[in-house]
Amino acid sequence: MIKRVLIISLVIFIIALFIFWLVTGGGAAAARAARSLANPLELIFGTSTSGSFIALPWQPDSSTRGPDISDYASEAAALNQASGDTDQLPSSEDTQVRDFGTPSPYAGRITIRESSATESDPSREFIELAASESNTGPILITNWSLQSAVSGARAPIPQAAPAFVMGVVNNVLPISLEPGAAVFVTTAASPVGTSFRENVCTGYLSELQTFTPELAGECPAPSEMLPMNADNIRTYGSSCFDYLNNLSSCHFTPNPPPSLSPACRSFITNAVSYNGCVNTYRAQASFTLPTYRAYLSLRSELWANTHEVVRLLDAEGRTVDVLTY
Repeated sequence: MIKRVLIISLVIFIIALFIFWLVTGGGAAAARAARSLANPLELIFGTSTSGSFIALPWQPDSSTRGPDISDYASEAAALNQASGDTDQLPSSEDTQVRDFGTPSPYAGRITIRESSATESDPSREFIELAASESNTGPILITNWSLQSAVSGARAPIPQAAPAFVMGVVNNVLPISLEPGAAVFVTTAASPVGTSFRENVCTGYLSELQTFTPELAGECPAPSEMLPMNADNIRTYGSSCFDYLNNLSSCHFTPNPPPSLSPACRSFITNAVSYNGCVNTYRAQASFTLPTYRAYLSLRSELWANTHEVVRLLDAEGRTVDVLTY
């Protein structure tokens, strides 16, 4: 009886598959549909074939599984923990090391002391570099550079005129910072056409141009430029000395009053000025000051107004100091 039922069921199943094949238009479609049908033996015996010894060709073996990766995951986690290779965010120390780069042997000997890097105006954007007072000698910084670790922008530190003179082409030399000396590196072009070392007369330059930061307003007193003696009193007149005593330092006097002698007026016009001051004092040991003004001659700002990392690099590209803001 059971054998007859099985035969009839199989015949019915085969006929149903053939009809389905005709309706769906092909053997491939019928095969896809057949895979979605339950095993007819389940209908007869009321049990699943997945756990029995009888299975249809398209039904996978229930014992087939993918690899169990739980052990491998545990081992990998242990290895990562042992080697320190984790997905945690870098520590602040790691970030500082990355921002600093390869240390230079000059680190600590030249530092970034002050800056106005957040200014949008390139003529007001500057970074001050200072030499430690504990240095044993001057340090040559020409061929050094300033670099943005964010954008990669890099600018070399230029040479400067050791004794700037107005109205002529000045000779420039490498900047060498003596112990305690400093240089202001400004992004824009120089107001006087070149980088220069400050001297006791540079206060006169503020009369003609604007400098950031401002130049020191201290110059030799005009009365000191003309010694008071018998010969000078006879040459320039006593009123000339009275007039010089009342003049302010670091100020041009292009039009002296006509009441003064021609010699006095000529002296004031020529001597009480920047070039006149330089000619008078440049031979003195105290003429130069320990400050330089270096200009990168760029037309647009170099450093970001917010969130920047500026590196001071030596001639070999190693980091001397870092400015972070």
